[in-house]
This record gives sequence, structure tokens and C-alpha cells, in this order.
Amino acid sequence: MFDRNELVDRLRGGHGDLHTVAVHVGRIQEKIEDNPADPRLIITVRGLGYRFDGVRQ
Repeated sequence: MFDRNELVDRLRGGHGDLHTVAVHVGRIQEKIEDNPADPRLIITVRGLGYRFDGVRQ
């Protein structure tokens, strides 16, 4: 589980916008998920962040 703040810290050294994280995660979901409306690999956990489940084969 990664919260948005942790992702900003790890990827941008703490300099970034939380909304930008949500936008980029959504774009990644569109590219890697079979059904982006019902994601199985990157799960958004409301109020907490993102959970990464599984490996795409």
C-alpha cells in the first residue's frame, strides 16, 4: 500500500501535486489493465492510496 504522499516523496523528492499522482496512476491503469473501470493490478483504496496486486502476464 502506498499513499499519495509517499509516492510524491519517492518519485519527486516531496515536490509535487497529489492530484498529479492520481492522474498518472489513472493513465497507467488505462494502459495496463484489461478493464480500467474494474482494475485488478493497481487498486485505488479511497482515503488511503494505492495497492499493487499481482503481476500482469
